[in-house]
Amino acid sequence: GLQSISVGDHYVYYSNGDDIKFFARVELGRSGGIPDVAAFTIILYCLFIVTFWNSKQGSEALILIASGMISFFSINPYLIQLVYWRIHMIEKQRRSCTLLSQLTSF
Repeated sequence: GLQSISVGDHYVYYSNGDDIKFFARVELGRSGGIPDVAAFTIILYCLFIVTFWNSKQGSEALILIASGMISFFSINPYLIQLVYWRIHMIEKQRRSCTLLSQLTSF
């Protein structure tokens, strides 16, 4: 935050290994979203397999559509959560930068 304020429009962020470590610690940890999504998807696909185990000939299209719907609805809550998390982090950064600029103006 401080570096982006001091440099201004010329600030460029370069990613490094710490970003990936942070992502893994946050998203793959106990309260992260990826293990929950994986577990939910596995449970849904198990139920899906049980449902269509002895299906009749000609129901292949129905199976493909159902698997696509399962994939979409299992990953969608995680993707929505990422957007809200990113917006929250941007707002938090703006608040801290505004507070910092107000404190330095005294």
